[in-house]
Amino acid sequence: MLKNIHVTDLKPGMRIVNPGIDGRMRPYLYASERFIDSENTVRQILAQGYREVYVDLALSDSRVAARYSRETERLLHSSAPLAPAVAPGPKSARRRVALKEELRHAARLYDKAVLCARRLMTSASLGALRADLAAEITDELIDSLQRNPDALLCLASMGQQAPYAYAHGVNVAVLMAAFALESGFDRDSVMAHGLAGLFHDFGKAMLPLPMLNARRKLSLTEHKLIRLHPMLAHEFLSTSPGVGEEVVRAALEHHERYDGSGYPRGLSGGEISEIGQLAGMADTYDALSSLRPFQRPVDPHKTLGLMYRMRNKAFEPLLLEKFVRLLGVYPVGSVVELEDGYRGVVSAANPANPAKPSVILVLDPQGKAMRMHEFDLAKDMVAGIARCIPAELSGIDPRLTLGL
Repeated sequence: MLKNIHVTDLKPGMRIVNPGIDGRMRPYLYASERFIDSENTVRQILAQGYREVYVDLALSDSRVAARYSRETERLLHSSAPLAPAVAPGPKSARRRVALKEELRHAARLYDKAVLCARRLMTSASLGALRADLAAEITDELIDSLQRNPDALLCLASMGQQAPYAYAHGVNVAVLMAAFALESGFDRDSVMAHGLAGLFHDFGKAMLPLPMLNARRKLSLTEHKLIRLHPMLAHEFLSTSPGVGEEVVRAALEHHERYDGSGYPRGLSGGEISEIGQLAGMADTYDALSSLRPFQRPVDPHKTLGLMYRMRNKAFEPLLLEKFVRLLGVYPVGSVVELEDGYRGVVSAANPANPAKPSVILVLDPQGKAMRMHEFDLAKDMVAGIARCIPAELSGIDPRLTLGL
């Protein structure tokens, strides 16, 4: 007998089964066949951000369940943060100033970075690279991320009015630099990650612009041309002074895939550098969640769900888990509805417990405006997040709520 239950209702002795439901429909359904032999297993599943499972009661073992202690029950249903499966980086790198304060600065910096990306790609199309200009803007992005990473991550996830070709490089730079900071990397390595994101798609500067902006389905010949851009970037960057090897590899490898299904060389597993794998994750996340000439954006939380279903296929699972933790199951700027009916905007990710970020509540369960107040769902409230809501259907302006 199959039963759908919330993850917090899992107990040792239960057996999780795969109901065969498409992960795109239920991205937060844990569907791996697994016997729950201890409370620690339950905590691991909770820490990964899953909300529901299917269990087979006929295959469950009541004797194991009987040993499930009251103390474990209390811990699972408490609002205390859960220990992460992958430890986040030093907390000193996170939120040194308030989000609202940093957002004002970050918004101006983001616009400046997009203009810089445009200048850089224009120069690249003419065969020149302004490495000094790229380093200067990346340095400013890193400074903002150190003050409060959620500000630029929010801007990168919410979607901007800037042309995709230029905003995409900035977004990937922000994602990769934030990942490096969260992982505790030194400043030089963080800089390399940021530059790798900024430069990863520079091979497209050597391709015809009308083809890149086409609102139609590309021809077979055009598809073959597009797939050349990692090689073109490698050739251009490897001969440009001031560009490190890590940056060059990220550009060459960001379309390689963990199972060997990518291009241009069909690398797999450990053959792909870590920075190349991370560039592929950041590139995929931003490509899916951004408005493009031929595609409407996918909500960021759904994008992460789709990517998580591709672990062990497109993406190395542990690196992907760290990437999801960086953004949180519900990225900053997402409009959410809590289980008790309140609605608000996610204002800070929680790497230690991705399913319980901080939320600024805006509407009460009756849909009436209330005095905005920020809550940390891992500490301040019992109610969890029930669902994400498209901003245009929610009655909430996330940009206004966050102070933009």
